[in-house]
Amino acid sequence: MRNAARILLAFCLLLTAVELAACSGTQPASGEGGYIGSDSRVTMVPPDQRKPAATVSGTRLGSTQTVSTADFAGKVVVINVWGSWCPPCRQEAPDLHAASEQAKGSAAFLGITTKDYDPAPAEAFVRAFSITYPSIYDPTGRVLLAFAGDLPPSAIPSTLVIDKQGRVAVRILSTISRQTLLEIIRDVAAGR
Repeated sequence: MRNAARILLAFCLLLTAVELAACSGTQPASGEGGYIGSDSRVTMVPPDQRKPAATVSGTRLGSTQTVSTADFAGKVVVINVWGSWCPPCRQEAPDLHAASEQAKGSAAFLGITTKDYDPAPAEAFVRAFSITYPSIYDPTGRVLLAFAGDLPPSAIPSTLVIDKQGRVAVRILSTISRQTLLEIIRDVAAGR
């Protein structure tokens, strides 16, 4: 019983730290509340240094079905973390949609919507930008925590590209353009 209490306490402390990290930072000049910027960085991991990506699953936004990264085993997977409340997410959404359409057959796309405590704005976001790939509805950031070693919880938007072997190949802590993302997908699909 003592071990269970310790594990619960450690988990609660971790969640508190994540929430505090998400609340830190400066507000953008645009006045959009809730958005915390991240530094623009693309990190490409050489194939011999890649580590396995977390396998995550959750309820698909707008559905009761479960979607998982395991559903895309053996494929290049683009995981985009977004929120309907995030101005840069709205900025990059058309490029992500276009890239997902152009990369069909060479990459699968999966979104994780976080901090959308009501699913209606997230569902409206998906409709507004004609996004056809699935998104995990993760209002509390529980699913996102699985990527804690790869993505800071306050870096929204952010994107991971997982190689065919299920390893993190690229981490993007900013918005990404369609062309750049397609080039990254091409390189990762080719084993680079």
